[in-house]
Amino acid sequence: MKTLIAKFFVVSALLTLLTGCKEEALTATVRTGDTVIVSLSADDLRESGNTSGSAILRAEQLSASLTDAANTEHSVRVRQVFRVYADPTSEVQRLDNAGLWLAAIDLVDPLSASAPTLASGSAELTLSAPGYFDTDKVVTLEVVAGLGTPKTFGDLSLGAESIEPAPQALATVTGSLEGHLLAAVQHQFTIPHSDTLDIDSGTALKAALVKKLPGQEMVNLNVTTTATESGATEVQVYLTAVEGLNEAQLSEFNIALISQIDAANAQADYWSQHYSGSQYFDTEGNTLSLSTQVSAIR
Repeated sequence: MKTLIAKFFVVSALLTLLTGCKEEALTATVRTGDTVIVSLSADDLRESGNTSGSAILRAEQLSASLTDAANTEHSVRVRQVFRVYADPTSEVQRLDNAGLWLAAIDLVDPLSASAPTLASGSAELTLSAPGYFDTDKVVTLEVVAGLGTPKTFGDLSLGAESIEPAPQALATVTGSLEGHLLAAVQHQFTIPHSDTLDIDSGTALKAALVKKLPGQEMVNLNVTTTATESGATEVQVYLTAVEGLNEAQLSEFNIALISQIDAANAQADYWSQHYSGSQYFDTEGNTLSLSTQVSAIR
């Protein structure tokens, strides 16, 4: 049964990707107390100026309410928001590599965790995320009699921390190439933390993790980190595109800046405060006048 649940979940998500549909519940028949998995299309996250590849949506930014067949509205709990991707060799990934955002919504009260009394029949689940959705998203469900319980992802051996986006800042290259092709970018950061160990679990914690965004295949990434005697870490980021990229392709040079140190993530401007500068080169080795914007940690 566990294997069947896992297969249904993954196949449903990929079918949603293939059809390119908007918000939709992957489990449309529910009882009070159940967990609903809702898909959010990549287009949803572009509506307020974000790009689908760089936008980050978290559970605390999304609210949900269910209006039952008796027209009674009930606030319900948004438990997790995460993203899934098609196989990297698949046609879906080639055509649209932004991935698919999913929300796990428990049909219980957000504060008391008690299951509300829902009238049987057609119901509407309304999702709101100011700053991400221009308009609320409405999903149609069919409520049936009975009492359910919120489901975990234990059947898939996944915990909340392992599937939700890590706290991260975004480094974005901007400016005019004036006809040149951008072939290389070098960023430098000097952060006041170094690699350490979690004192409770003994797990190694990285002070700096630099990642390409999903779907970026035109740029190669190399990162070097050097610990200083003062306990800081110098981070050098090298991005290269041998054939060069034009202005419309500058987002290929976007990177996610991640730290596993809690003290770093507690400071929203951590990466921008410790950004030392960048250099930019075209395919002929000439220096270009561009700039890099480093966002707050999201």
